Amino acid sequence: MTDYITFEGAVEPMEWGNATYTVLRIPPEIVEALGPTRRVEGEINDHPINMALTKAPVIDDVFLYAGKSVLRDIGIEPGERIEVRLRAAPDDAVEVPSDVINALRSAGLTDTWGGLTAGKQRGMLYQVTSAKRAETRVKRIAKLLAEVKEL
Repeated sequence: MTDYITFEGAVEPMEWGNATYTVLRIPPEIVEALGPTRRVEGEINDHPINMALTKAPVIDDVFLYAGKSVLRDIGIEPGERIEVRLRAAPDDAVEVPSDVINALRSAGLTDTWGGLTAGKQRGMLYQVTSAKRAETRVKRIAKLLAEVKEL
Protein backbone atom coordinates (compact mmCIF):
# COMPACT_ATOMS: atom_id res chain seq x y z
CA MET A 1 0.00 0.00 0.00
CA THR A 2 1.53 3.31 -1.03
CA ASP A 3 -1.42 5.70 -0.96
CA TYR A 4 -2.19 7.71 2.12
CA ILE A 5 -5.55 7.49 3.85
CA THR A 6 -6.76 10.89 5.03
CA PHE A 7 -9.25 11.62 7.81
CA GLU A 8 -10.03 14.23 10.44
CA GLY A 9 -9.63 13.43 14.09
CA ALA A 10 -8.89 14.89 17.48
CA VAL A 11 -6.49 14.00 20.25
CA GLU A 12 -8.42 13.14 23.40
CA PRO A 13 -7.68 12.11 26.96
CA MET A 14 -7.78 8.42 27.89
CA GLU A 15 -8.02 7.51 31.56
CA TRP A 16 -6.11 4.36 32.49
CA GLY A 17 -5.51 3.54 36.12
CA ASN A 18 -4.23 6.64 37.91
CA ALA A 19 -2.94 8.23 34.71
CA THR A 20 -4.41 10.19 31.84
CA TYR A 21 -2.92 9.69 28.38
CA THR A 22 -3.62 11.64 25.21
CA VAL A 23 -4.49 9.52 22.19
CA LEU A 24 -5.69 9.82 18.62
CA ARG A 25 -8.36 7.22 17.93
CA ILE A 26 -8.12 5.61 14.51
CA PRO A 27 -11.59 4.92 13.04
CA PRO A 28 -12.25 1.20 12.43
CA GLU A 29 -12.64 1.70 8.68
CA ILE A 30 -9.18 3.33 8.55
CA VAL A 31 -7.63 0.46 10.55
CA GLU A 32 -9.23 -1.99 8.12
CA ALA A 33 -7.99 -0.04 5.09
CA LEU A 34 -4.44 0.02 6.51
CA GLY A 35 -4.41 -3.76 6.57
CA PRO A 36 -2.29 -5.94 8.83
CA THR A 37 0.30 -3.49 10.11
CA ARG A 38 1.61 -2.44 13.50
CA ARG A 39 3.20 0.83 12.41
CA VAL A 40 1.99 3.76 10.38
CA GLU A 41 3.74 6.71 8.79
CA GLY A 42 2.29 9.92 7.51
CA GLU A 43 1.42 13.33 8.83
CA ILE A 44 -0.65 15.00 11.49
CA ASN A 45 -1.33 18.60 10.48
CA ASP A 46 1.57 18.36 7.98
CA HIS A 47 3.99 17.16 10.71
CA PRO A 48 5.66 13.84 9.77
CA ILE A 49 5.05 10.86 12.06
CA ASN A 50 6.05 7.21 12.28
CA MET A 51 4.17 5.59 15.14
CA ALA A 52 2.81 2.31 16.43
CA LEU A 53 -0.87 1.46 16.30
CA THR A 54 -1.86 0.65 19.85
CA LYS A 55 -4.70 -0.99 21.77
CA ALA A 56 -5.54 -0.75 25.44
CA PRO A 57 -8.18 -2.53 27.51
CA VAL A 58 -9.77 0.76 28.54
CA ILE A 59 -11.03 1.73 25.05
CA ASP A 60 -12.28 -0.38 22.16
CA ASP A 61 -10.55 1.53 19.37
CA VAL A 62 -7.06 1.33 17.96
CA PHE A 63 -5.15 4.56 18.62
CA LEU A 64 -1.89 6.43 18.31
CA TYR A 65 -0.34 7.57 21.58
CA ALA A 66 0.09 11.35 21.41
CA GLY A 67 2.16 12.29 24.44
CA LYS A 68 3.22 15.77 25.49
CA SER A 69 6.26 15.84 23.22
CA VAL A 70 4.16 14.81 20.20
CA LEU A 71 1.55 17.47 20.96
CA ARG A 72 4.28 20.08 21.45
CA ASP A 73 6.12 19.13 18.25
CA ILE A 74 2.94 19.22 16.16
CA GLY A 75 1.61 22.32 17.92
CA ILE A 76 -1.80 20.98 18.88
CA GLU A 77 -3.93 20.75 22.00
CA PRO A 78 -6.29 17.94 23.05
CA GLY A 79 -9.73 18.39 21.47
CA GLU A 80 -8.43 20.38 18.50
CA ARG A 81 -9.53 19.03 15.09
CA ILE A 82 -6.58 17.74 13.09
CA GLU A 83 -5.95 16.43 9.58
CA VAL A 84 -4.36 12.98 9.58
CA ARG A 85 -2.67 11.19 6.65
CA LEU A 86 -1.56 7.61 7.26
CA ARG A 87 -0.27 4.58 5.43
CA ALA A 88 1.27 1.31 6.57
CA ALA A 89 4.95 1.69 7.40
CA PRO A 90 7.56 -1.02 7.25
CA ASP A 91 7.96 -2.39 10.78
CA ASP A 92 11.72 -1.98 10.56
CA ALA A 93 11.75 1.66 9.41
CA VAL A 94 13.44 3.81 12.06
CA GLU A 95 14.16 7.46 11.38
CA VAL A 96 17.46 8.26 13.09
CA PRO A 97 18.23 11.99 13.51
CA SER A 98 21.43 13.17 11.83
CA ASP A 99 23.08 14.19 15.12
CA VAL A 100 22.60 10.67 16.47
CA ILE A 101 23.89 9.11 13.24
CA ASN A 102 26.99 11.33 13.42
CA ALA A 103 27.57 10.46 17.08
CA LEU A 104 27.23 6.71 16.37
CA ARG A 105 29.71 7.02 13.47
CA SER A 106 32.21 8.98 15.55
CA ALA A 107 32.01 6.38 18.31
CA GLY A 108 32.36 3.49 15.85
CA LEU A 109 29.02 2.05 16.93
CA THR A 110 27.04 2.00 13.68
CA ASP A 111 27.31 -1.79 13.31
CA THR A 112 26.19 -2.38 16.89
CA TRP A 113 23.31 0.08 16.42
CA GLY A 114 22.32 -1.64 13.17
CA GLY A 115 22.13 -4.96 15.00
CA LEU A 116 19.47 -3.69 17.41
CA THR A 117 15.80 -4.35 16.76
CA ALA A 118 13.73 -1.49 15.39
CA GLY A 119 11.76 -1.37 18.63
CA LYS A 120 14.92 -1.10 20.73
CA GLN A 121 16.24 1.69 18.49
CA ARG A 122 12.94 3.59 18.73
CA GLY A 123 12.91 3.25 22.52
CA MET A 124 16.44 4.60 22.83
CA LEU A 125 15.78 7.41 20.35
CA TYR A 126 12.64 8.53 22.18
CA GLN A 127 14.77 9.72 25.10
CA VAL A 128 16.84 11.84 22.72
CA THR A 129 14.01 13.23 20.61
CA SER A 130 11.83 14.11 23.60
CA ALA A 131 14.47 16.45 25.05
CA LYS A 132 13.27 20.05 25.20
CA ARG A 133 16.68 21.72 25.46
CA ALA A 134 19.75 21.29 23.30
CA GLU A 135 21.91 20.62 26.37
CA THR A 136 19.61 17.81 27.47
CA ARG A 137 19.65 16.32 23.98
CA VAL A 138 23.46 16.27 23.96
CA LYS A 139 23.52 14.51 27.36
CA ARG A 140 20.96 11.97 26.20
CA ILE A 141 22.92 11.21 23.03
CA ALA A 142 25.98 10.56 25.21
CA LYS A 143 23.89 8.23 27.37
CA LEU A 144 22.58 6.44 24.26
CA LEU A 145 26.16 5.92 23.07
CA ALA A 146 27.17 4.50 26.46
CA GLU A 147 24.21 2.09 26.39
CA VAL A 148 24.94 0.94 22.84
CA LYS A 149 28.62 0.46 23.73
CA GLU A 150 27.64 -1.90 26.58
CA LEU A 151 25.70 -4.17 24.19
